[in-house]
Amino acid sequence: MIKMKFESLESDLTLLYIEAKEHFKKCIRDKENKFLQDEVNILLDDIVIIEKDIKIIFTQKNFTEYICEVSLLLFEGSREIGRYLYIQNEKQEEIDDSLVFY
Repeated sequence: MIKMKFESLESDLTLLYIEAKEHFKKCIRDKENKFLQDEVNILLDDIVIIEKDIKIIFTQKNFTEYICEVSLLLFEGSREIGRYLYIQNEKQEEIDDSLVFY
């Protein structure tokens, strides 16, 4: 059995959550996304962001290329109102993001 050590990743993963939150805030403040305010009953800046998970996905057997999917849950008080997904490659370049309100 292979035992993997992830302790050294902790700071990198924390930075990924921070970066995802910054991109979410950039997304909701973008003038082209002004319509988002109409989709929720709360000010966008008042949304509570909860870190859900980070998935590291390798394709095939090339372990030098991968993507990181950072998932954030969005809350109004104690009620979940949406999700934000931020995707970055191994070069720390933004690949994609997705914002969904329920």
